[in-house]
Amino acid sequence: AQMLCCPLLVRLSTRLGRTPILRTCLAGAAASSLLIGWSGTTTGILIGRCLAGVFAASVPVAQAAVTDVAPANQTALALSRVSAASQLGVVVGPAAAALLHSGYGTLGVPPHLQLRA
Repeated sequence: AQMLCCPLLVRLSTRLGRTPILRTCLAGAAASSLLIGWSGTTTGILIGRCLAGVFAASVPVAQAAVTDVAPANQTALALSRVSAASQLGVVVGPAAAALLHSGYGTLGVPPHLQLRA
């Protein structure tokens, strides 16, 4: 899904603007993560993963936005910072989630609403 949708969403962001498409991608990624977490079936998990692939265009759209606003001589530096920030989130995100879960637990969330590990 990511391979098919990323070029389409980047082209759409050229037509409609980077910000609305970037917000849509981030909201869709969050919704697909919740769907995966709350899904009790394999089918639900697969649907969530497909939606995650569809909305995975946030990084290419952000890269396109950076190339729009960065001066020509600073484009490589700006793109490397976007890539570094993306990879930092991949590393720090799960570690932060594990630390928060071990420190705070479920914070009184009822069992039927808790995300499955």
